[in-house]
Amino acid sequence: MTTQQLLTLAIEAKRSELYHQADQSSFTSPRVLQLSHELDVLLLEYSRIVQNYTIHGSNEPLLS
Repeated sequence: MTTQQLLTLAIEAKRSELYHQADQSSFTSPRVLQLSHELDVLLLEYSRIVQNYTIHGSNEPLLS
């Protein structure tokens, strides 16, 4: 698996965990806020990878 694929899986897992935790408690609970921050970090990393990929001008797809 590529880095992008692994990161995509991590993002989806974190998003699912966040929604589940928010459903159990609330969207403003400390755990949900922590998960939201962790998801933001993953999304930022994914954006950096996509940006670097685009800058280098490759025509290969990011995800297959």
